[in-house]
Amino acid sequence: RGMIGAFDVDAEAGFGRRFHRACLARGVLLRPIGNTVYLMPPYVLDDTEMALLCQVAGEALSVALPA
Repeated sequence: RGMIGAFDVDAEAGFGRRFHRACLARGVLLRPIGNTVYLMPPYVLDDTEMALLCQVAGEALSVALPA
């Protein structure tokens, strides 16, 4: 059991692969489907773990999107 949060990213081809690699490099498994990123944390996540998930997603966006 858990929850789902998703957002679309206006990005060119290759975004998903770059985003996925950037997350894995930071120890978090997040995988977009196309240009939609899904966060599916379980209900047992505490506040610290949720903050880490969001922080890593933000960092990965910075890496995966062209400047």
